[in-house]
Amino acid sequence: MRNRDFRRLLLASIVSLAGDWFSFVAVASLVTELTGRAGAAAFVYAATVLPVFLVSPIAGTLADRFDRKRILVTADLVRVPIALLLCLAAWWGSTPLAITAMIALAVGSSFSDPIATAATPNLVAADELASAQSLMGAVWGSMLIVGAGIGGIVAELFGRQTAFVIDALSFLVSGWLIAGIRRPMQEARTPTHEHGSMREALDYIRGNPIVKRLVFAKVGVSSANGIVGLLPTFATRQFAGTSIATGLFFAARGLGAMTGPIVARGVVGATPSRRAIVLVCSASTLTYCSFYMVFPLTQVFPLAMLLVILAHLGGGAQWTLSTYGLQRETPDQFRGRVLSLDYGIATLAIGVSAVAAGLFADAYGEAAAMGWLTAIGITYGIAWLAWSFSALRAP
Repeated sequence: MRNRDFRRLLLASIVSLAGDWFSFVAVASLVTELTGRAGAAAFVYAATVLPVFLVSPIAGTLADRFDRKRILVTADLVRVPIALLLCLAAWWGSTPLAITAMIALAVGSSFSDPIATAATPNLVAADELASAQSLMGAVWGSMLIVGAGIGGIVAELFGRQTAFVIDALSFLVSGWLIAGIRRPMQEARTPTHEHGSMREALDYIRGNPIVKRLVFAKVGVSSANGIVGLLPTFATRQFAGTSIATGLFFAARGLGAMTGPIVARGVVGATPSRRAIVLVCSASTLTYCSFYMVFPLTQVFPLAMLLVILAHLGGGAQWTLSTYGLQRETPDQFRGRVLSLDYGIATLAIGVSAVAAGLFADAYGEAAAMGWLTAIGITYGIAWLAWSFSALRAP
């Protein structure tokens, strides 16, 4: 990638995401060990996503009013001491402190991930945007492989505190990389848009049929995504029962999420049509849920990992392509708010799904919980496809 500024944003995402997954694997195993509950890891997962829904509208409004680079750097630096709080949680064996720190880190990510996505079109040429977004999506998956896979090993061999310190250091490096970006991360604002509100962005979404559909595209995969919070439970009860097994499951998820955007980019091309975006997003939702529906039936660990890879190949393609569609269709003065709202809706669905997964797993077992969630996702995917076709005729 010859684009220096986009390269720094990409590297910042690589470093930060790797640290995040180091922490998640360690916290999930810590809370499961302390509570002994089947749904414990799912509740940790919910704590990492639910706060994003509440904070994203604020983050999006700030991203369209103020300097996006300063917001990103501040979000990284604030998360350094929060990540170190997890060391105390592990030292004291405190579940409440661990969950509180994860919630605070999630709030920080609300000011990071969607704003970086909104800024990407300002750092690359229009005909490079699809490739750039595919690369960002692939990076998310590849860092999940590194962060979860190696993070599980680090937590097992060197202790959880080591994983948490690595996470804190990752935010420092990420902030330094973003601070060095030279190109403006947004267009100059006119007085009319200087004080843009979330209501203004909602009016824009309501008036644009394809944007309205794409804002809700991720809900299909997200509504079933509480499944991911059950992977540590399956690793513990059905397979090897160590942090390494949990890390390998998340690494498999990362491999699928890394490959999915690349495959989708090859299928739809550099400038995909709206029809191609809608069809691939819908098909990806259905494949994600179908492979996870089969997952509880296998007792062979390598086969279970393969199913996770195939499921998230669809999930990664869907997330990246729907984000690209919003980047392309939305003007810059609305993009921060629209993408933050998109991110917030998706994470709300993920958080609700994770809570439901925890409750169902505690009451009926993890296999039944996975069955219910995949059925919900498949139903939504079919309904969204039917709803979205009516928007393809819009100019």
